[in-house]
Amino acid sequence: MDVTKNISFKLKNIEIGESSLKHLNYVLPADVIYKFTINIDHLLNVEENLIVIKPIVDIFIDESEETLANLSASLIFEIENLSHYVFEKELKLPSDVIIALNSISISTVRGIMFSAFKGTYLHNAILPVVDPKSFFPSK
Repeated sequence: MDVTKNISFKLKNIEIGESSLKHLNYVLPADVIYKFTINIDHLLNVEENLIVIKPIVDIFIDESEETLANLSASLIFEIENLSHYVFEKELKLPSDVIIALNSISISTVRGIMFSAFKGTYLHNAILPVVDPKSFFPSK
């Protein structure tokens, strides 16, 4: 029997964390190329069956390592019987569930960024589609 089909989860809350936008003393060129770094933290509250997926995004321009903006959010998911998937403080959810949670979280933070940076010089800095498989909890 495939246990991945029996894992039930739901999104309980979305919290916007840190958000900053650097004031520029110059105008960015129209053809500016934005770079993004994305990190994801996975936090557990086993007693309450909660996993918090926290995407953290920094935005740069191609020619510089200067951070123009950053944004983080916490997406709080309730996972039925989470304790069944934690062994010696290590999360052992099936990879397709982690991929789904990461994908939902990255897509949600993309929308938050679009809304937060609307009307600023970063209104065209849209977080690209990324492979959610590359973000797994650290072991």
